[in-house]
Amino acid sequence: MVKAMNEEFPQPSTCWDHYVSYGETDGMGIAYYGNYLHWFEQARSDFLRKMGMTYSGIENQNIYLPVREAYCRYLVSTAFDEQISIKTGIGKWCRASMYFFYEIYNLSKENKLITTGYTQHACIDQTGKPTAIPEWLKNITRVEC
Repeated sequence: MVKAMNEEFPQPSTCWDHYVSYGETDGMGIAYYGNYLHWFEQARSDFLRKMGMTYSGIENQNIYLPVREAYCRYLVSTAFDEQISIKTGIGKWCRASMYFFYEIYNLSKENKLITTGYTQHACIDQTGKPTAIPEWLKNITRVEC
């Protein structure tokens, strides 16, 4: 489910800005690759908040969205104290799953695209069984930003 570089980014989308901290880098001062998935998670939570919902609000409705698949393509590295922006949007709704797409830009280097990726999330109930994505969840992304 890789989004082609020439495809338009899903709308609505949000951007979450972040400065790469010293603790997020390796011995060479480059952002450790595993942090990118953590940044996806933070940007995803920010996206939901900006759409008027939180993960805890979704879980209070007995709907859970565990990550089923994650993909990250590293184009260019980023380093300590560089400012990045993670663009996030939902690109595909399936019956019992959804895909969030991400693009990371380095704001410290002329908004250069440095990473693309996605996460697929299963929609499950409190017993762990797959369930259809409720309409109220789909509707949160139909809000104009």
